[in-house]
Amino acid sequence: MSWEAGGVVLIVAFLVSAGATLGLIRLLQSRGVLDLPNERSSHTRPTPRGGGVGLLGGVAAGLLVGHWLGVPLLASPLIGGVLLVALASFADDYLGGVPLAVRAAAQVAAAALVVFQTGGFPRLPLPFPADFPLGDLGIPLAILWIVGVTNVYNFLDGIDGYAACQGVITGTATAFLFPEAAYAGLALAGACAGFLLFNWHPARIFLGDVGAASLGFLFAALPFQVGSERRGQAVFLSVICLWFFLSDGAFTLLRRLLRGEKVWKPHRSQLYPRMASTGLRHDQVVRAVCAAAALLAGLAVVSSFLDYAPFDWALLFVAVGFFLVYLLATSAREARHRASAGSP
Repeated sequence: MSWEAGGVVLIVAFLVSAGATLGLIRLLQSRGVLDLPNERSSHTRPTPRGGGVGLLGGVAAGLLVGHWLGVPLLASPLIGGVLLVALASFADDYLGGVPLAVRAAAQVAAAALVVFQTGGFPRLPLPFPADFPLGDLGIPLAILWIVGVTNVYNFLDGIDGYAACQGVITGTATAFLFPEAAYAGLALAGACAGFLLFNWHPARIFLGDVGAASLGFLFAALPFQVGSERRGQAVFLSVICLWFFLSDGAFTLLRRLLRGEKVWKPHRSQLYPRMASTGLRHDQVVRAVCAAAALLAGLAVVSSFLDYAPFDWALLFVAVGFFLVYLLATSAREARHRASAGSP
């Protein structure tokens, strides 16, 4: 990768995203496109939503400049797929009331577009010797992966700066992990950083579904830029980079299923809003979690260079340990908070 060209892509994505987001704040306020606080909200004042349009504008600008510089861009199935997801989410953010089934159908179609054009999972995306051949299961599992990450990323966008900060980390790591997706990773990192200027606590604008779902789709689909022989490792390392989003989302989903709750209903039972409800500011939670996420992403980059299965397994165990610490710390803070409030 040319780091000079990569730097240009990063800076252009940052500047366009920041400028477009700033312009959107007043526009969305004037149009009444606002996220109104309710009992499940983590914010207390009406805030413009749908700012992900500005972020995606930054990504597009960075990639267009990259094209002008002659560097590899996203494969056309990924571009078509993210447009499908963004359009369905845009309609929900700006028009409201788009049925869940319509958005889900758009996500499945977008994932299928990528998978049928690039291939599914040839092997289970785990380190050797657990990387079993998947055969015909590789296609549906790959579609499930993309749709799942798209929704988890959207569900985890619930406090100021969290999704954008995770985007900076994962986009930057992608530039080192996958040469085929390096410039796209830098465009995403730059655009997320530009948006973060206005989304840091207290946020002046929110991503909305158009931003969060599109970011989740892109981060899930970027490993499909990699050849099938290396795709399993690419997906595994992507899991590590997105670890706190994916582990929190999976844990919360499983717990709600076991309790017989309607998992598609809005809620605040993920770890990050629980942590924020104990008296911590949004930025304090985001700094702590994203510092650990950045460390895991850095170790994922090291792992990609080593290409050594025992290190990959050690990395996975470290990631599980980090999540357990996060879970226990959240539960401990909740207990202290209840005790200080005199609650039973």
